[in-house]
Amino acid sequence: MIHMKPRMSYLLCVFIVMGLAVTSHSYILPAKQILGFMIEQLGSARTFVVVQNSVIYDPAIEGGMRELDETLYYWYPDRFRREVNTPGSEQVRVVGPDGAIFVTNGKIVAETQSLFDHFKDPLLYREKELLLHSLGEQDINLDVVSLGRYKDKFAYVIGAKYPDESVPQIWIEKNTFRPIRYVLKGGGFDGAPLEEIEYSDYKALDKKKWWYPTRIVFYQNGRPDRVYVLKSYTVNPNLSEQLFDIAYLKTVYKPIASTQQSPSPTSEVDDVKKAIRDFTKIFE
Repeated sequence: MIHMKPRMSYLLCVFIVMGLAVTSHSYILPAKQILGFMIEQLGSARTFVVVQNSVIYDPAIEGGMRELDETLYYWYPDRFRREVNTPGSEQVRVVGPDGAIFVTNGKIVAETQSLFDHFKDPLLYREKELLLHSLGEQDINLDVVSLGRYKDKFAYVIGAKYPDESVPQIWIEKNTFRPIRYVLKGGGFDGAPLEEIEYSDYKALDKKKWWYPTRIVFYQNGRPDRVYVLKSYTVNPNLSEQLFDIAYLKTVYKPIASTQQSPSPTSEVDDVKKAIRDFTKIFE
């Protein structure tokens, strides 16, 4: 008996440790807590401006692709503006608490966001409730969280039970709490295409207090449709509120004439592709 007690104690400790390990692996953080950690890890600032190179893949244009520069303006926690300028075309998109507006060549052509406009969602909304609301509007079920693996990275999958890709979902890397994948439209139903965004190559900005993906890729059924590559950035620049004031912008830009056919922006890629095609025709 004297020799059995230490052995029994040892075995008991082993069972306890194993039990704790199983319990810890079976517990998954709720979506609200995961997203709160994500906001903290990405960092905070008042404003942020990004200049990026955008590569658009389109078999309808010569060479199958076109490059252009875009400027993104973030005014935290909930205002966003992007500008695209090509010869013969100027585009402005603004999203804020009062809605959205899309301007092409000085005319308001839409007052809604396109599908791929939502790439900004996990990068813009720096208040938990705003982010939860935005993801909910994209039909992400915030009550469903699982663990998954994406390109050798373990991640929390919010909105789906891994490996289900038939519903909208967002992936947050387990170790860094940074967004790495955003499925906007699940695939599989009636041949519906899988529309998703990948965030990668995060860079530490402003003395590692700020993180931003230097590469953002848009996929349709696994094929790259558009790629953003960070060129330069400015943290906390002074920006005018009028850049994001939708009510003010509606006094500057006028709606497209009712006699003109207003484009239906099913995706920002379609809009920019059209602008590029128009630009190409000018020089043919």
